[in-house]
Amino acid sequence: MAHTSGTLVSKGSSASLAVALPLLVVALVLLSAVFMPELVVEVSRADFVLVTLFLGGGAAWLTGRSIASTWRPYRQAAAYALLLGCVVRFFHFALFEGTLLSLHYFLTDTAFLVAVATLGFRAERARQMATRYGWIYRQSGVFGWLEGDAGSRSGDAP
Repeated sequence: MAHTSGTLVSKGSSASLAVALPLLVVALVLLSAVFMPELVVEVSRADFVLVTLFLGGGAAWLTGRSIASTWRPYRQAAAYALLLGCVVRFFHFALFEGTLLSLHYFLTDTAFLVAVATLGFRAERARQMATRYGWIYRQSGVFGWLEGDAGSRSGDAP
């Protein structure tokens, strides 16, 4: 059995905490928007869908991917998602008369954006690991990579 390095968060497994936790956060925010909108929606569902999900979520996904594509650390993606949370809160305030300094809605919006940025980061990193280090790793799903079999590597004796 091959030795695997790294922590539970940094391993390439699609079942790691770096994938499972953001997926759980995204699912909880989306389910809350449908079944208990008062938890995540301040003004209207349309406002939430447009600003938080589409504009903020799209920007967070692209932010995570761009940070990963330049091999910068994950903490930069999280920091930029935090700044995106401020921008999303301002858009809710400026465009739809939401509350600018609402800690509750800032935290829910930012948690969603950090989760989406994390998923974008992991998707890009999984692609990078499989394409740039194809002799060691192969992609396993959208968010993960696995160490390839020793017999399948080129140049290895059977």
